[in-house]
Amino acid sequence: MSNKSTLINSLFIIMVLISSKIVYANSLDKSIINNIEVYQLTDIISTYTTYFDKGEMNRYKNIAISSKKINGQLIMPGEIFSFNEVVGPRTKDAGYKEAIEIINGEFVQGIGGGICQVSSTLYNSVLLANLEIIERDNHSRPVSYIPMGRGATVYYNYIDFKFRNNSDSPIIIIAKIVKNKLTITVLGKDKGEYVEIITSAKKVLKPKVLREIDRGLPSGTEEIVEPGAKGFEILVRRVVKKGNKIIKNEFVSKDIYSPKDTIIKINPKN
Repeated sequence: MSNKSTLINSLFIIMVLISSKIVYANSLDKSIINNIEVYQLTDIISTYTTYFDKGEMNRYKNIAISSKKINGQLIMPGEIFSFNEVVGPRTKDAGYKEAIEIINGEFVQGIGGGICQVSSTLYNSVLLANLEIIERDNHSRPVSYIPMGRGATVYYNYIDFKFRNNSDSPIIIIAKIVKNKLTITVLGKDKGEYVEIITSAKKVLKPKVLREIDRGLPSGTEEIVEPGAKGFEILVRRVVKKGNKIIKNEFVSKDIYSPKDTIIKINPKN
């Protein structure tokens, strides 16, 4: 991978430096370029892209602010990266806006909604870089921007995403936004490894059907108040190959997306 990857990386850096379409988290300042040169981190170890709706301005701003925080982070061998420590509190004073987030299994408005897309994109790039996951929690509900079993939810002071640089060289995190795309790349020294993430649905969890008496309805009728949703049990594994040889085949996670009950109001005939 090294020659091709180095060439791609060079083009990537040039594109980031000159493109006027890239905003917030996409510039490589002198300190980042210096670290790339000093530590010779010229290979793309992994990269992962997710998509968002730029029309949701508050959510877009939250993604942009938090992406900027992690952009250029240098992580030395053995060092643990904490998303919450790097990104910091999600407050109005820090520039964060109200947008949709998941609280207790429900989609609600909250300060910093959208940040989990950044942590989830980073998580997938870290998985593909064959780095060690220290702490990670999945979303309680499926989300549109990431496959099931591949999310990493965060909540300041409570739920963090942490990983260790278990490689023998430093790495740098590069986060960039182009139009409606968030791409997070891990730069380092290529070891000739190929990483595959395998996701499978082990079980579909059926929702319960709850019926409530409502005498306000016409006699003998019923009304679906909440249609409910299926739940899922998702298994994820990571397979690492070097050449034609599998050097690692490991369990990553088992995630449960609880079903959402179907609620029906009824007024039985007398």
